[in-house]
Amino acid sequence: MSASTCFEYGCYHFFPLRRFEKGEGDFFALSKRLESDPPVGLSEYKERQKFPYSYDEFYKAATNPNYDIFCCVENGKSYVPATRELFVYHNPSGYSKREARIIQNRMLIDTKNQRFDMQQIDNRRFMFNPQTGILLLGMQYKPSGKIYGSHAEDLSNARIHSGYDDYVRGWVGTGKEYPHGVIHFAPNVDDRNTALFDRAFKALDMFSQNGAEAQTVVRALGKRWEQPLFSVLTSLETKPSIYEQLKQKPEQQSIRHNQPTKKKETEI
Repeated sequence: MSASTCFEYGCYHFFPLRRFEKGEGDFFALSKRLESDPPVGLSEYKERQKFPYSYDEFYKAATNPNYDIFCCVENGKSYVPATRELFVYHNPSGYSKREARIIQNRMLIDTKNQRFDMQQIDNRRFMFNPQTGILLLGMQYKPSGKIYGSHAEDLSNARIHSGYDDYVRGWVGTGKEYPHGVIHFAPNVDDRNTALFDRAFKALDMFSQNGAEAQTVVRALGKRWEQPLFSVLTSLETKPSIYEQLKQKPEQQSIRHNQPTKKKETEI
């Protein structure tokens, strides 16, 4: 199952994930994994209601009654619409991610609950929010075809109209020149921007769990135009990664600044 757009309900945005499966148990077992979410407050109960809630109106907004579990774009949590309240849903123990089959159209993927194969992607824009785990893949373009649109248009066409800067952006694909794939950040990720670099690193970690290989090329990260993924992620190589080296630099500097000089030691 895959979604290309989300829908709005109660000032939040959702997209469908999947139906309940037999292995998840009966109604009693399912109900034990439901939890109220007062901060969201989609409920008929006045004491915890922030927005009016209706089971029928929720599914009317969703336009598809064939799903039981939905992902919230704003917080990345999974929700189940019940008769009088929208509940957070917790997967059963031993749950394994379900495959999101790559399609030509735009795709919304909840990487906490879904998996995909990066090697099946030819050439498309990506936007990833490390805080929520939500990945947006733009239309799949042919390597020799014309490219239209932008990351901002992809987000808008998915009916997400806020949080643009929360997403690390770029291009991803696999082809003749890059048989192991390429992950190209756009705009470039400056290693002096620690917040952006951290988001980019988490994006690479996410891709490594979804088909990226040690020899996958990483573009526009730090001072190097191109480098293999194993030079960034220690899980793919034993030597310290660039990410860890950058993390250690501020710590080393702070240690040096805090060390007393010989003159101060004498005075003490």
